[in-house]
Amino acid sequence: MAYRFSPWRVLMECATSSPGAVVAGHPDAEAFVTDAVRELLRIVGDATLTTSRRAAAFASAVGRLTDAPVARAYDGRLWPGPVDGMTLLGSTSRRPDEVIVMISIRDDRAFAPIQMSWRVARSAGEWRLIDVECRGVWLSGERRSTLAGRRRE
Repeated sequence: MAYRFSPWRVLMECATSSPGAVVAGHPDAEAFVTDAVRELLRIVGDATLTTSRRAAAFASAVGRLTDAPVARAYDGRLWPGPVDGMTLLGSTSRRPDEVIVMISIRDDRAFAPIQMSWRVARSAGEWRLIDVECRGVWLSGERRSTLAGRRRE
């Protein structure tokens, strides 16, 4: 028995609403992330700073990007890769005030570039960093599981 496509059925499938509209490309959020990553790469690649000053400058820069307090997030090691090796891959958004921006950072020591996603939200008219994903792990989820593990101990 052959299966035949009905024009009416195809039309009805196209007319049904999708589970959620995904908006591709959000220039304001992409510009925010691009500028932020370039600033952070400049800091971690600055050989004129000592390890502790590099770590402090990094924490200060991340603190300006987010509304959450920033503890020691970086040990101050000098970034051996290029400080201009960031590439914007694109962005997606389910809501106009929350966007996930995908980037890659070239690392000459690795086989492939580091791919990251930054989840940003518009807060009081400006973009703020909410979460970062690298290698499939979202930082806020990892932090929650680490804190939960400490509470059990």
